[in-house]
Amino acid sequence: MATLKRSSTTDRDISPPPTKRKVTTATTSKVVANFFKPASQKEPEKSIFTTVNDSLLVAHFGNANTIDRTRPFKIAAFDFDSTLIKTKSGNKFARGADDWTWWHASVPGRLKQLHEDGYAVMVLSNQGGISLKAPDAKSKTIKSDTKSLENFKGRVLAVANVLDFPISVYAATQKDMFRKPRTGMWERALRDYGISDDNALDLDHAGSIFVGDAAGREGNKAAGIAKDFSSSDRDLAANIGITFHTPEEFFLGEAPLPYTRTFQPTDHLTSTAFTPSITAAHPLEIILFCGSPGSGKSTFYQTHLAPLGYTRVNQDLLKTRDRCIRACRDALGHPDPAQRRSVVVDNTNADVATRAVWIDLARTHKIPVRLVLFTAPPKLCEHNDTVRALASDKILNPEDRTLLPKIAFTSFAARYQPPQLSEGLEEIIPVDFVFTGDATQRGIWSRYWIS
Repeated sequence: MATLKRSSTTDRDISPPPTKRKVTTATTSKVVANFFKPASQKEPEKSIFTTVNDSLLVAHFGNANTIDRTRPFKIAAFDFDSTLIKTKSGNKFARGADDWTWWHASVPGRLKQLHEDGYAVMVLSNQGGISLKAPDAKSKTIKSDTKSLENFKGRVLAVANVLDFPISVYAATQKDMFRKPRTGMWERALRDYGISDDNALDLDHAGSIFVGDAAGREGNKAAGIAKDFSSSDRDLAANIGITFHTPEEFFLGEAPLPYTRTFQPTDHLTSTAFTPSITAAHPLEIILFCGSPGSGKSTFYQTHLAPLGYTRVNQDLLKTRDRCIRACRDALGHPDPAQRRSVVVDNTNADVATRAVWIDLARTHKIPVRLVLFTAPPKLCEHNDTVRALASDKILNPEDRTLLPKIAFTSFAARYQPPQLSEGLEEIIPVDFVFTGDATQRGIWSRYWIS
């Protein structure tokens, strides 16, 4: 079946120029000439391409970040693939450094006009297929990783050569704060350009734009229009407060199409969410938590159960289930009865077999087991985890948690079996997610963090 294409307008493609094309700008012609030299004759690329934290690839052509522009700055930022360029081969991913052509014939002229109009033109691109980390000699992908990086650099150099005016390129290669829709690339660009995001005299938010193809458009199979893979470009523009356009809107003048977001954080800031009051119902008991990573379990413990004196057992902290079981036994069976404590098992406890371990332990101590069921849906949990790991506000991450891999959420969903009283539970207490931070933290949490 043919792959669906989005543009309803066709035009003659302009392929990359031959390598001997005469260029008047010294900086870009030197860089591109260096790229096509034999490896033994190449000059070090560090003067053009730099890296940040082995994660962000940065290039400033024509000293784009040091030009003395009129303030407040106007920024015209673009995604790269499927926005400025596309593959000449028609493949989804480029086969090599020369496998590119302009997304539309009007692209280079439009970009040059923006530069002449005083805009700082830059590229903000997610490039998850390349790695900036030092190659591991044992890695089976070392050649492909190196080739992918060099291919991307080659396309960037060739595009900069054709444009022949100052432009900066930022490429996020990891799933960290730099990856769109998170604002790390934008913040790094402002830092490089000496721009204060908070000063209206420094940055013209109303006059700045971001153009990208990840816009959440719904698609139309009958019309041959593919659904967008995400809304990360649109979400980035919303996060930083500038105008967003798709390539079709900006370069071709087409009307906006309907779009949806797979996750809207503010939908979960609702007064209808329910957090029950919970009391120490027994002199000694086990309370099992059951819920996905990021569903609010640890926060619930700190808010509601730590003040009641419950001991927390958590496998993220203790590392193994055996250690968790020993810690639970120590708390419940302390030699001094006055020192015995009820226990909260702050793990995901997704399935019947896992919960049975704790229910059986409770039986040996002849104490009841209650279960708190955290109802937050998967996307909300993923959002919470990302905010917790990447937001600079440490109040949102008191235990200094790192970003969980996607498999942590899919694994929970695959293993999850709804808890039943028949398992030996005295009570099941549903708990909705409720955000409890202050106004500043609410503003951070309400941004778009996942794509």
